[in-house]
Parts: sequence; C-alpha cells; structure tokens
Amino acid sequence: MNDALTPGAAARLLGVAPTTLRSWDRRYGIGPGERSPGGHRRYSPADMDRLRELCRLVGEGFPPASAARRVLEQDAPTYRSTSADVSSEDSPDEAHRTGHESTYAPSGGSLAPSDHGSGRPSRRRSGGDTLPLGPAPPLLQGIARAAMRMDCELVERLLWSALEEHGTVATWENLAMPLLYGMGRKWEDTRRYVEVEHLLSWSVSSVLRRVTGPAPSTARPVVLACLPHEMHGLPLEALAAALRERGRPQRVLGPCTPAEATVRTIARTAPSAVVLWCHAKGDQGVATLRAVARATSAGRLRTALYTAGPGWREAGPLTRITDGHLSSLTEAMTHLLR
Repeated sequence: MNDALTPGAAARLLGVAPTTLRSWDRRYGIGPGERSPGGHRRYSPADMDRLRELCRLVGEGFPPASAARRVLEQDAPTYRSTSADVSSEDSPDEAHRTGHESTYAPSGGSLAPSDHGSGRPSRRRSGGDTLPLGPAPPLLQGIARAAMRMDCELVERLLWSALEEHGTVATWENLAMPLLYGMGRKWEDTRRYVEVEHLLSWSVSSVLRRVTGPAPSTARPVVLACLPHEMHGLPLEALAAALRERGRPQRVLGPCTPAEATVRTIARTAPSAVVLWCHAKGDQGVATLRAVARATSAGRLRTALYTAGPGWREAGPLTRITDGHLSSLTEAMTHLLR
C-alpha cells in the first residue's frame, strides 16, 4: 500500500480529471484494486498500468468501452476493481450505430471527416476538458483527448502514423487544422488552456519537421516567409513539409521576417515562387507586399508571388499585383508544383 496513489494523485499523473477516473471505474470496471484502512480508493502500480493503457487506446480513437474491454482482456480474468459496476454504455451495438467502430481504422482508412460533419470545430461553446470539434472521426477525437491530457508523445505518434500513411496534405487538412481551430475556440470560450495550445502547436511542428522525401530536384526553390508582424508560421511549416515530401526545394524564413530580408533572399536565390503568409492584419502588410512584388519583377527570371492566410482578406486591389491567393494547402501544392 505504500506505493498506492490517491485518486487525485493518479488523475494528475494520467492527465485526466478525477471524475473521469470515477466514471471509468463505475462504467467499465477499471479502477483501484485496493482500499486504505479507512475505505478510501487507492491505485496500485498495476492499476496505473491498466489506466495508462486505457488512455493510450482512447487516444488512438477507440471508444472508451471498447478500449476498456481490450485492457481487461489482457489482464488476469480474476481482476476486478473494488467498486466496479460495469454498465452497457458504448456497447458494440451502440458503437456501431454511432459509427465509432466502423470509422476508426487503426492501420488504414481515410482521414476525411465523417458524413456527420466537416471535421472543423463546432461553434457551440465547450466546457470541461474537451475540444469543440463537433462530429469528428474517432482518430481526431483521440488526438484531441491526448492533447488535453498534455500527452505530447501520443499526439506526435498518432500524427506521425497518419502522416506516413496518408501524406502531409491530408494529415494537415483533416487532423492538424481541426485540432488547432478547436484549440482556438477553446481559448475563446474559456480563456484557459493556453498551455495545451502551445504544446499542440509544438507537437504538430515537431512532426512536420520530420517529413522527408526524395532528394531535392535542381528546380529553383520556393521562398516561404511571414510578414514582419506575423509571429505564427505553422502553416508555412506544413507547406514546407509538403514540398519536401515531393522533392521540391524550399527556403523557409519563418515568423516575423523583415521585408528587406525577404527581398534579399529573392535576389540571392532567384526562386520560382514566393509565398507571403499573413494570419493577422497588420500595418506592415501593404508595404511588404509592394516591396516583395517589386523584387519578384526585377529579376531576369520569372518569379511568381502568392499571398496566403486570412490576414489578406481586406487587402482588396493590392492582391492584383500577385499571381493569386492560396486558400488551402491543397491549392498551394497545385500552384507551386505546376
């Protein structure tokens, strides 16, 4: 009993709420196998191992009841928590009706959102330790749960597995973007969980940096730069990874790139295209766009200029000096590989 944990301590180690532990114990029979002399619940190391496995399976997209059955099947048949009263919630028939079992594909299947929703977060307010994703595939829900538990290892493993199977574009548009949008909505609704947003962004960035592809071709590179005031360049990292995956050389200047640095890069590298990212409208956007447009037209070789990001929505006629606006990663790849 010396190494047994209280429910509060167990919940903190697992990154879940104590009410979640009570729910798993009551519904699925996975809970503490010991009691203190005073009758209080205590979690042994073996109990914690079972709960970690349950968290892992739920993070991979299994409905909690299905995940619990798998955990219990791995244990000795005599195991049972001290207060288990397993309910029929999330039974196989119910899971089939809601599409959980049929849409989850541990080693295959599509990343496209289910027919019940677009994969983007719901506009409904969200409470508790959940993200407002609306109807979403179980894999997306599982990654969201892992992110809210701050389990960055599981988040990165699930994202990388999806990326290896489906590619950068599909993983970004169907998993990473809905997660990041959902995290933004969570902050708007609660003004909390900034730490989860930072951890999720870091995890997505870490996975994107691991993407490799064929040896870069001898084609002229694509330059990817943010505006001087733009601090968030994660979408450019996704575009760089997608280009790398296809063997297309690129030069990423990243967040807060001074206009003169982008201009000098154009002169030094003679790129085939330049993409200027702007998420939030800023005073330096117009001046930077004009300066870069002059630089792209001054070279002996043709250089295409594209804008990307929602910050350009009010640029109006200024976008006419570019070759177009890239509204998605799919569209960007279509233009840049053309």
